[in-house]
Amino acid sequence: MATKQPAASAALRATFRLFANGERVIAQNPDGKLIDVGAMETKGDRYTVRLDVDPLDLQPSHSVDAALRAVSSQLNFDYLDGLFTSEGPVEFHGDLFALPHVEWQLDEPLPRELTDGRPPHIF
Repeated sequence: MATKQPAASAALRATFRLFANGERVIAQNPDGKLIDVGAMETKGDRYTVRLDVDPLDLQPSHSVDAALRAVSSQLNFDYLDGLFTSEGPVEFHGDLFALPHVEWQLDEPLPRELTDGRPPHIF
């Protein structure tokens, strides 16, 4: 008799965005909430995103867009979900998409009971 194997890659895809708003970096989650996540530092013709929470060690990039791509490639769903849960929203007036930005998708892990069909053990 075959046993049911957990779905190893069971996940939903969630779209996030980062926007460079002057010297600050704003993140947007799939629900449209905006939060301030860090600073855009400029030294000469190089740009680096410095996160306010758990800063990453990133090399300077040749453009604002490249700096946003560099930091987005290092962020995972749990980190961003935690920030969006704990940080208050920021207001932005204007056209967000006129700002330099990057959009990417992350896997949102499904609850265990949706992946292997068994509830977790209760002790």
